[in-house]
Amino acid sequence: MLSFIFPTYAIKDTVSVLYWLVGKMKLNIAHPRNGTCQQFEIIDDVLRRIHMTDYRLGNEVDGAIFGDEFKGYVFRIHGGSDREGFPMVHGVMAPSRVSLLVHRGAVGFQRFRGSQGERRRKALRGCILNHDIAVLNVVVMKDGEQPIKGVTDTSAPRRLGPKRASAIRKVFGLNRDEDVRQIVIRRKVSKAGKKDRYKAAKIQRLVTPAIRARRALKVKHAKEALAKNADVRRA
Repeated sequence: MLSFIFPTYAIKDTVSVLYWLVGKMKLNIAHPRNGTCQQFEIIDDVLRRIHMTDYRLGNEVDGAIFGDEFKGYVFRIHGGSDREGFPMVHGVMAPSRVSLLVHRGAVGFQRFRGSQGERRRKALRGCILNHDIAVLNVVVMKDGEQPIKGVTDTSAPRRLGPKRASAIRKVFGLNRDEDVRQIVIRRKVSKAGKKDRYKAAKIQRLVTPAIRARRALKVKHAKEALAKNADVRRA
């Protein structure tokens, strides 16, 4: 059996490099139910106790690994990026940066920057965590013992309501026959010296009787054109 003895200076250099890689990490905690999100800084002493490569995107982790103030919480890892800003992507089982051929609209390749069917090679992070991750995004799945300041102890209601017709029906439990124009959420606008007024969002993908009549007329004209062309060919 072969054995290797590393010199002392090599071990010291390795430790110094690992200390530089660990550093500090920013933890973005989101609470969808309250509509809140806050950023916290995790110090290097806490990060050294975490086996980062044991976790990946989509896993649910105990919040106590990030500090005693998160004891009892359960977080789901949603995303992250390294110190150079390269984002993590699902499905890439690697704890480091990789070069991938991605399609238009994927992570790292914005849709407006390419043409249809185009693919480009981009540098992205794998879905496995590592100590060079600078920002980690998590979502609260279970509340813990103590409230987190700015996340679980407060609520930020949505300022605007849904715009799409199907989303409005889903929120209020309406069927397809009911008119969503009477249910759309309106907000009050107040200005000094002026009368209060209410504003509502323009409903998207709303199918009205006028639209149905226009579609039926279009289909009727298309059928008439087909019948006319068929008569011309027979003649």
